[in-house]
Amino acid sequence: MSRLLHWEWEVRSQHHLLKNFLQEEKKMSRRTITLIKRFGELRVNGIKTNVNTVITNGDLVTVGMPLTDHPEHFSENNQAIDILFEDKHLIVVNKQPGMSTLPTQGVRGRSLAEAIMHYACISEQHFGVHPVNRLDRFTSGIVVFAKHRYAHDFLTKSFHDKRYIAVVDGQFPDEEKKISLPIGRHRSSIVERQVTVTGKPAKTIVKRMEEHKRYTVLSVKLFTGRTHQIRVHLSAIGYPIVGDTLYGSSNQFNRQALHAANYVTVHPITQKPIQFHAPTPKDIVQLLSTNL
Repeated sequence: MSRLLHWEWEVRSQHHLLKNFLQEEKKMSRRTITLIKRFGELRVNGIKTNVNTVITNGDLVTVGMPLTDHPEHFSENNQAIDILFEDKHLIVVNKQPGMSTLPTQGVRGRSLAEAIMHYACISEQHFGVHPVNRLDRFTSGIVVFAKHRYAHDFLTKSFHDKRYIAVVDGQFPDEEKKISLPIGRHRSSIVERQVTVTGKPAKTIVKRMEEHKRYTVLSVKLFTGRTHQIRVHLSAIGYPIVGDTLYGSSNQFNRQALHAANYVTVHPITQKPIQFHAPTPKDIVQLLSTNL
């Protein structure tokens, strides 16, 4: 962890301890601060210092963030990735269906995270692979990775507006519908989830976008992030996602027709809104073109 990534912030508040400024204003975790203390550096107005330094309005804080090595259990995956955005702090990709976000037990060298690790190596970059969000293996669309721990700290505590496209069985009757049903583990499965009174609160809003002969295209917004939330909620109200045989679809499609299409968040360094879009994948376009 000898390589450092540097950036600067101008202090715009009065009389803080540096550690409080980093934790409270910049959303930095204690773990990340400890990492910087051990392997990185902190400067105030160009002078090396420590987290107990008093800073004030107008001071310039420079952080040297150590870049972590990739996990030992990762194996390189040379599959090409579709990069939507990249800078020193983030890499945002359009995940293809059939690829897991992270390696699973006993399966190495096939995940999106490992493909990004391979990309870092061949592009002669040195950065960590820290997923901010995850998608089910057969769901396509936007996945955001932080390149260092601070970016991950910030993004996991920040605003996110995630919108999906879902193709469901049948003619959806409502122009817009709010679904607030608690979700928990299915009593007989380690994978499947279900609506249950003992589950955690979950809220989804769906809007009707297009009607086809056998299907309806919905725009879906998540307000919580429960496992399989969209799939469980749509199935629970009687409109399972096309191809989602786990949750009741009888239509033959090579995966669940669910795509993470739009993502809005805040950049961890500039703290300005950033947004990403992943176009509807070819297999879903083809599915809909045969059912106009």
